[in-house]
Amino acid sequence: MHRGPGCAGTATEADHQPALALHEHVAGSGCCILVPSCGPCARRQGGRLGAVFGGAVVSQASTEPVVEPAPVPFERFDVPWLTDLLHVPPDATWPRLMTAPHPRAVDSYGSEVEAFAFIKRGRHPRWWQRLMFRRLLEHDADGALVWDLGLLTLARQVGKTWALAVLCGWRLEAADLLRAEQTILSTGKDIDVVVQMQRPFRVLAKRDHARFHVREVNGQQEIEDLVTGSRWLIRSQQGVYGVTATMATVDEAWKVPASVVDDGIEPTTVEADDSQILLVSTAHRRATALMVGRRVSAFADLHSADGALLLEWSAPPDADLDDRQAWRLASPHWTPKRERLISNRLEAALAGESVDVDEPDPISSFRTQWLNQWPGKRLRIAKGELLIDADAWEALRGEVVDDPERIFVAVEDHAGLGAAIAAVCVQPDGRLGLDGWTVPTWKRALADLQWLQGGHDLMRLHVGASLLVRLPPGIRGTAGTATLSRSTLPLLRELIAQGAVVHDSTEIDEQVYTVRVTEAVGGLAVVAGARSDLLRAASWALAAAHRPRRTPTIR
Repeated sequence: MHRGPGCAGTATEADHQPALALHEHVAGSGCCILVPSCGPCARRQGGRLGAVFGGAVVSQASTEPVVEPAPVPFERFDVPWLTDLLHVPPDATWPRLMTAPHPRAVDSYGSEVEAFAFIKRGRHPRWWQRLMFRRLLEHDADGALVWDLGLLTLARQVGKTWALAVLCGWRLEAADLLRAEQTILSTGKDIDVVVQMQRPFRVLAKRDHARFHVREVNGQQEIEDLVTGSRWLIRSQQGVYGVTATMATVDEAWKVPASVVDDGIEPTTVEADDSQILLVSTAHRRATALMVGRRVSAFADLHSADGALLLEWSAPPDADLDDRQAWRLASPHWTPKRERLISNRLEAALAGESVDVDEPDPISSFRTQWLNQWPGKRLRIAKGELLIDADAWEALRGEVVDDPERIFVAVEDHAGLGAAIAAVCVQPDGRLGLDGWTVPTWKRALADLQWLQGGHDLMRLHVGASLLVRLPPGIRGTAGTATLSRSTLPLLRELIAQGAVVHDSTEIDEQVYTVRVTEAVGGLAVVAGARSDLLRAASWALAAAHRPRRTPTIR
């Protein structure tokens, strides 16, 4: 019997090829076909698409692409602090769209950053990085910075992370120049992006114990200048609230909700002198309203220079995929190696391959990653509400004490793409200590279970229904189901509200901040989209620990 691509099991159900999520389906048009497929393969495909199209969006509408403004004439940039940059070297490209110099600007601190970069990182910045420093750090006659908001958007792999780290590192040590203690706040699409960005400066700071103190706690990395009191903080998207920043950077901003900046960052910078917000990102078809909206707003002030500073390297909207001049317009730094890389990426895209895990459409992936072409405005309507209040969750972060005598464990499948494990121990003060992590395979999950069983008296084990039959002899568990989650998720919410939980898992953080729920018969139902396996497992384990059974179910 014919089966879907890669399907080796017994065909039991019909499957669209290509998947409905990957094309504009028109009934009867022949845009796809139904092929027999086995259940596990269909669920794995659903899991992959769910991971790609994850989120709480239940409807999405795009307007027509916005009309882009005419570029600012080159002559407008003939100002004293840019004179030495007006000659563009052969390996560089002038921005396709860049806001005119600020009317109050008389000079820039950019040259200070260039010297700092050589001292700290051992090399001079590239031409485009020098241009970014000069523009963002324009100041008035009193020495005050003139730009409150900057937007930097360009194609992949040209050195934006290096430049962003140097800028933050310089700002950390610029308290004397800027006449105030500095607080730099860095966030992004996920915590790992900004942790890796800051890493070289944490290494340097550790070598200078007399001046710097480095703190490295999950989700709370920071560098403190002991001389000036300035700090450089790394925070998750939900950890930015309440931090008064003199400079805030948002990396990979295409995936950051607008509310993180509108409600979390922007209000805290209003009272700080010389405060700035810098949004940095390559384009993406599924971009949130943050970069799309701020970019469009910047268009209105491109010539008047009375709003946000926009620095954009991108191909025009109508550029052909194989137009090498368009490739260069999106790449501020150019080498033969980069040209070969983009050529190979185009060849792969035309063959149907996408290297972007967040974008299954290879052509859209190429246009956004390498041409930096942004979509028009998007309307995103979220269904449901967040399960847990972010502030309440953050307030309960702390050290979890292991208890070898009693532990409650839960394991849940991630649509055939891995699994999540949650473990709960009752703490000496009576609270429930929660830890959790994800694993790429069931084999790894089983190894972790056996490790837990070897060092603890397992009081209770919940296992996702699809995994229960795969437990080996010697390990017994109770089925975790959607019905069970409907009753345990409200309990999880209640325990958090009561302060009855202490936790220390950045992986759970990611799901706490994205999983949404709706009211359902018997409790709460998870809205499809965002990954929720770890949060569901956590709710099962907490429910078991909250009402423990007298007799262990695992022997």
